[in-house]
Amino acid sequence: MTRTYFPHIYFEAAVPKTRDSVTRAVHELDKKTGVTSFEEYKRVALAQLLDYIDGWTVDHRGDVVPFTVKKWQGRTLILIRLGKSRFKKKYQKVVDTINKYRRRIAKTHSLKTREKLGMKAAKELGIPEEEAKEILRKVRQRKFSR
Repeated sequence: MTRTYFPHIYFEAAVPKTRDSVTRAVHELDKKTGVTSFEEYKRVALAQLLDYIDGWTVDHRGDVVPFTVKKWQGRTLILIRLGKSRFKKKYQKVVDTINKYRRRIAKTHSLKTREKLGMKAAKELGIPEEEAKEILRKVRQRKFSR
């Protein structure tokens, strides 16, 4: 069974047509809509990793659901396809970094340790710690503010 791919939902809409936690946590860095720069791409990838930390996510319908490995693979597939089409030489390092830290987070049970691993990933991706903490706050706020 092939996976359905809707890039416009995540990356090309002026206002995201989804209520999921990742697209709401990352703001636009330029005036163009969607993920147009490599810096935005890195922030979306980091938001996905930080969303994985507590094991729950908000799907495109706005429901809080468990963040399973299958959901991780689907969202990573979207990141890979976007990276291949726009950032041909640089995207693989970002995808490898978030996958490496996802595996390490999956082996850890402490939420504090998982957050520290997320901040290490942000540092490795070159995203300031303050901005990474803001993304983490926004990702978690969507899930637990009800």
